[in-house]
Amino acid sequence: MRSIRSRGLAVLGALCLVHALSAQNESDALRIATQRPGGTARSLGMGNAFGALGADPVALSINPAGFGLYRASSLSISASLDFNADQAMHYGTTSKDLQQRFALSNAALVLQRESDKEGRSSVFGVVYDRVQSHHNSTNILGNTVPSTILQAFAEEAFGTPYSRILDDLPFTAGLAWDAYGLDTLTGTVDQYIPFIPFGSSTQQRRSIEAHGATTRTGLFYAGNLDDRVYLGGALNIMGHRFNRTLSHTENSLDGTLDLGTVNYKEKLATSGNGFELSLGAIFRVNDRVRLGAAFFSPQWWQLNDSYVHQMSTTFRSPDTEGNYAYESISPDGTFSYRLHTPWRATASAAYIAGQHGLVSLDYEYADLRSMRFRAANNLEDLYDFELENQAIQRRFIATHSVRVGTEWRLENWYLRGGFGFVPDPFRTNDLESGQALRSFALGVGYRSAHLTVDLGLERWLQGLQTYLYDPALVESTVIDRSGFRSMITVALRP
Repeated sequence: MRSIRSRGLAVLGALCLVHALSAQNESDALRIATQRPGGTARSLGMGNAFGALGADPVALSINPAGFGLYRASSLSISASLDFNADQAMHYGTTSKDLQQRFALSNAALVLQRESDKEGRSSVFGVVYDRVQSHHNSTNILGNTVPSTILQAFAEEAFGTPYSRILDDLPFTAGLAWDAYGLDTLTGTVDQYIPFIPFGSSTQQRRSIEAHGATTRTGLFYAGNLDDRVYLGGALNIMGHRFNRTLSHTENSLDGTLDLGTVNYKEKLATSGNGFELSLGAIFRVNDRVRLGAAFFSPQWWQLNDSYVHQMSTTFRSPDTEGNYAYESISPDGTFSYRLHTPWRATASAAYIAGQHGLVSLDYEYADLRSMRFRAANNLEDLYDFELENQAIQRRFIATHSVRVGTEWRLENWYLRGGFGFVPDPFRTNDLESGQALRSFALGVGYRSAHLTVDLGLERWLQGLQTYLYDPALVESTVIDRSGFRSMITVALRP
């Protein structure tokens, strides 16, 4: 069959019919909406439980009223070194991968104005906060897998005549057809079988390399009323950069089959900006107790994707022209769209043990079911994202996150500890339901009249479950994901 099939690559595919196969699905929405305060080494060492404490740049991402507790102007910068590790289990085979990253985590300029005769003071400034890192490396290996990704492409193409497969499915099954990974069932023009029969053993390897970050840059203003009530608000500009290269390779373990190796690769780049508004308040009940609350509006994102897919195959015997290997590359795909993330609210409480120390608690609520894709403003697009938005409502839940932290003073030195809990965002009956993200933190700091130096350490753990392709065709892959973050902050005061 390889010797008589035509191999031209069509480039006239209707991208609006296939873009959902390449990006803009519920997983992309979750990635963009998943954010944790980057903060400073001080806040990191306390598990970022700062909603009722303030006087730290992390207030931009938790409760902007916290800026009202500044007693002096400040300039600070925070840098972090992250180590992210994945351990994957696929059909009984374990594989590991590790990635490290140095980054600017937070930078803040805080300007404080002295109290007036009515006991009012104000604080304003600008803060940059890195709220999510997308640097990660995952390596999945299955030494003996009775399945093939080609079967997923064959079922996707069912009902599409081979004369139109490249036009209708140029990023997925069309590539498998063009690279001789699929053939038509004898006597049909729209039913397909893979060149590696489903059920035949393969060795599978999938590698995923991801890079990028989500950032928040905010202009804030906060007021202090008689050291009893603190109010604050911020206008935040969000930024998102994400680059991912996914490579899926299968080696046929049946030496009698002609097709020996299949490789399918996806490259995706997402970039965009958004904005949100936030308001917060902190109440000093007495010298020991503070209460805080904050509201963050939905984030309104304008995003752009570019992507390209590729399929290559290697056969054990040549065709009539002496070719062993074939390759098919998709057109360059581009797409613009909007995303609205959930609004979120925080409630906080802190107990101040005089000059000796403190204990702080934050609770955060966000309903991930309210995420919505929308067509871009700058073009006419008939695609309404109905399927993606239905999947968001069907698969995700409202989350209730908790952060706890403490700090104790020894003259000019401060010792800190913290814990965080973020529940798994999937419904318990979802195929990709995993384990909550748990974080454990420690920190130490030194403070003089004009200089503060802090060091924070965080260890986090999370369990994930995913599928390399159609769950009806392959077993789940279990991933134990963990990370270690070290952060240093230097702050100057006049």
